[in-house]
Amino acid sequence: MEHQESWIAPPRDDGPLVVSVWGGKGGITKSTVAFLSAYMLGQLGPTLLINADSKQTDGGVTEMAQNLAVPIPFELTESDDPAELHSVRQMTQFRYVVTDNGPHRDLEKIRAAADGDLTIVPLMPERSVSKAVMGSIRDHLSPMGANYRILLSKVEYTSLGRARQTKTSLRDLGLPVFDTWLRKYGAHEMLDGQPVFLSQELNAYKAAADAYAMGDELLAALGEPYKVIRLGAPA
Repeated sequence: MEHQESWIAPPRDDGPLVVSVWGGKGGITKSTVAFLSAYMLGQLGPTLLINADSKQTDGGVTEMAQNLAVPIPFELTESDDPAELHSVRQMTQFRYVVTDNGPHRDLEKIRAAADGDLTIVPLMPERSVSKAVMGSIRDHLSPMGANYRILLSKVEYTSLGRARQTKTSLRDLGLPVFDTWLRKYGAHEMLDGQPVFLSQELNAYKAAADAYAMGDELLAALGEPYKVIRLGAPA
C-alpha cells in the first residue's frame, strides 16, 4: 500500500470512521465524491474505499482507480452485501472507510449505508434531480435517523445563482448542507491519469480547491482534528 510514510492518523481502537455516499438516484456524482473523499482521507490515515455499486460498470470508483497513472493512497474493494457493509466497524486496521453506494431502494442496503458516521448526499441544483434526491432523504435517511449532509455537486458556472438559492432553501428547511460545493470541471474525469489534486488540465486547480474545502468540512463533521493535505500539481 502506498504513501504510508505520509500517514499521520493511526487506526482507531474502536474501529474506523465510516463515510457513506448515497442519494437514491444515479448520475449525481456519488462516485466522484466517494473517490475524492477516499483520496484525501488516504493521505491522512489507512483508508478503505468500498465499491458498493456492483451494477455500475462505467465511471465508478473501481474504474477511476484503475485509470490513474499514480498510486492510490487507499485500499479498494467491492461489496454490496448488507452484512459485509454492516461489518466494516470491525476493520480496525483502517482509520477511515468510504462506501460508494448505488442508487438503489433496497432497505437493507440503505440501512447499511446509513449506519456510518456520516452519509454524504450529492445533489445537483436542478429541479428534477433535487426532487428525486430530496424524496430519498425524506423517505429513507430521515426516518432512519441517519447523520447526513447534502453536498451540492456538478454545479455549472452558469447556474451559480441557482446553486446559492438551493443552498439557502435547504438551510431554511433546517437541512444540513456543506458550506462548499463541487463545481463541474473536466478535470474530474481524470483523462490525464491524474486526480484533480495533481492534474494540469484546464481549471483543475479550481476543482482541487473545491475538493479540499469539502475534505476539510468532512473531517470537521467526523470530529477529526486534521485538515486535508494539499498536494502540489506536477511541474
